[in-house]
Amino acid sequence: MNKIITVFNWEIKKLFSSWRRTVALFLLPAILLMAALNVFPLLVNYMATGSLNKKPVTVVGAPESFRTYVNETVDARVYVYDFKTYKEFADIMRDKDSYHKQLRKGMLVCYFYSGDPLVDFDDEVRNYYKEISADNTKAESRAVIYVAYDENSLTMEARAEQLKQGVLNDYQASLIDKLGGDYSVVGSSLFETDSFNPVTDFLGYRTTANTAASRVVPGVLMIMMYYCVYSLVSDMFASERDRGFMAKLIMTPVSRRKIYWGKILAINVIVSCSTVITMLLLFFSSWVNRSNDAMSLLPFGMLLTPSELLTILGTIPITVLLMTAICISTTFQLRRMQDITVNLQLPLIYFLGDFFIQMFRGTRPVTMEYFIPLHNSLALIAETFNAQNKAWHVLLIYLMNLGIALWVLSVTFRKEENK
Repeated sequence: MNKIITVFNWEIKKLFSSWRRTVALFLLPAILLMAALNVFPLLVNYMATGSLNKKPVTVVGAPESFRTYVNETVDARVYVYDFKTYKEFADIMRDKDSYHKQLRKGMLVCYFYSGDPLVDFDDEVRNYYKEISADNTKAESRAVIYVAYDENSLTMEARAEQLKQGVLNDYQASLIDKLGGDYSVVGSSLFETDSFNPVTDFLGYRTTANTAASRVVPGVLMIMMYYCVYSLVSDMFASERDRGFMAKLIMTPVSRRKIYWGKILAINVIVSCSTVITMLLLFFSSWVNRSNDAMSLLPFGMLLTPSELLTILGTIPITVLLMTAICISTTFQLRRMQDITVNLQLPLIYFLGDFFIQMFRGTRPVTMEYFIPLHNSLALIAETFNAQNKAWHVLLIYLMNLGIALWVLSVTFRKEENK
């Protein structure tokens, strides 16, 4: 064991002997991935509207009930609102060309209409419930909320739909309690939570953010892990063998297996630490992103409980070990450096495909997915973010991936020693 630790320390010292190499392995991939995740929504917005900035929602004739709802509701506060009076909006509408141009640039309009310019929106809703409570079966409300957007823009259509589902529907449902009067007693009422409780806010944000994270983060971590593993295996095994340095190491008093295991331990520690740093940066990226825009890949408020965090932290080194075993097996089966490089890069296509499938799928993993090596790690991380993982999932995936990794390494080392 001491000799394995000696080889491990030697490899770690080699890595930290060059700050460029250290940054390239620990920070650069994480920063590039985080930048890509944050730049993607901006590029989509730019292609759709010609602007990098997401414009605030223009709210026309907002009643007091809506202003109160926005201030008290977690989901509503992720938007920025530009409140305008009917007169101010009429001035904008005078120039039709300018108005349509602003719509094409990403303006989203939420217009409150009571049916009569002289009647307040809240008063119209209040009168409607008063009529119903008086058993007027023919009562009708003229209160309408219009949403205007550029129908030719898929991005703006998605943002309008998100505003409707995330804000307006719940706001309309809350009106029965706010303005329903006597009818709210015999009708229905909403369960209200303490809007000043920070735990309530965190859990509200977590629901949206962790659902999005379950689609994005597992694939990002898998790609990150494999990229680092194949780079280090290429350097510590393939390149050293190609240069003849591995043959010199084997001639030392340290056994071949102990040299290999020392290198494997170094790879596992380095890649696991690099992956954890990436995950921390993704968390940081989520908590500085206050927008739950339709195109945001990491909305505000990503959060894991201690048990969920431990599950992911346990998944990372086991997954890295299996990736390392596969890369070492490929390296020892091939002799030419060019062939090794090509074959080690091929699994990246698989992980990229898995990433996009996970991003766009709308269902939980099926049972068979837990039996697919490496893919089951992605499924476990996704379920952990959704708080849906079960103890037997974790145990099965840990034991399966660990067992396969040790078996592959054992067979590979045995073949190498018999050459």
